[in-house]
Amino acid sequence: MTQSNENKILLIGIINFLASIMDEIDLIILKKLMENSRVTYRELANITNMSVSAMHNRIKNLLDDGIISTFTARPSPIALKYLIVTLFGRSNIKSLDAVSEELGQHENVFVITIASGKVLYITGLLRDITSLRDFSGYVSKIAKMSEPTIGIMNLPYLTTPESLNSIDYKILKTLNRDSRKPIIDIADDIGLSAKTVRKRLDRMIDNNLVTFGINWAIKAENNLLTAFHVNLKEDTNINSTMQYLYEKYSQNIIFCIGYSNITNFIMLIIWTKTAQESQIIQEKLQTEGFKDIIPHIYFTLKYYDCWVDQLLRTK
Repeated sequence: MTQSNENKILLIGIINFLASIMDEIDLIILKKLMENSRVTYRELANITNMSVSAMHNRIKNLLDDGIISTFTARPSPIALKYLIVTLFGRSNIKSLDAVSEELGQHENVFVITIASGKVLYITGLLRDITSLRDFSGYVSKIAKMSEPTIGIMNLPYLTTPESLNSIDYKILKTLNRDSRKPIIDIADDIGLSAKTVRKRLDRMIDNNLVTFGINWAIKAENNLLTAFHVNLKEDTNINSTMQYLYEKYSQNIIFCIGYSNITNFIMLIIWTKTAQESQIIQEKLQTEGFKDIIPHIYFTLKYYDCWVDQLLRTK
């Protein structure tokens, strides 16, 4: 191989490596797609001051790099009245990968994250509160987690004037793993007019009966996710604190989560390009006057089919 060819191959490798490194614009795109994976390329382009063609390329790169794996659609917690819970704590199992795969077979398990310190985060969708005890007992036993922390997601209570009907389920079934599918393609899939599909889809969105999101992961070799367990002092206003964190760390924050059953606690999920940047954010957080800050670096994040997905396949 000539020196010229070697240089070309090296240059291509460098370009591919740089293309796979996320930046702040990618984070904005990811967060918008997490909120609504049917957001249009034009809307994303306007938000980021980019051209539509550049936005197409950005999302294609996120797909090609495996950062986005699936655009998803599911009935919402309001539609099916389910709870979102996260159990987290240190596991005494030798192989966390193996135990994660075993836990992922449970019908309630939605996503599992393996983090530093042998910490597991298991998020489940529960049909109702009565199943929480059995689910937490199962997770504790299989993962060998003694007394895991159980967080129940703090979701707004909303009522809906109408439940999902058979057409709605057909629409969600075809969108379940391809939520960005155009209206005309949905209509072809289920044998209805585009007008009817648009009307039913708009109705589901207006009544908060559907969630559009993404299955995603951060490549550890180029990007870093850190979960900061933020313990607050007594009598701290958790809502105003979460708003403050969102505003101050907006360039890095992915999620800021409070749990209805855990007082004075926030789960802060932060994205950085390097471990050094994560350390800098940790040092900043330690000056905010919180009671305690405990970091856990994410190693893997994997999604599983849960009973909500399985329900759509029966419709």
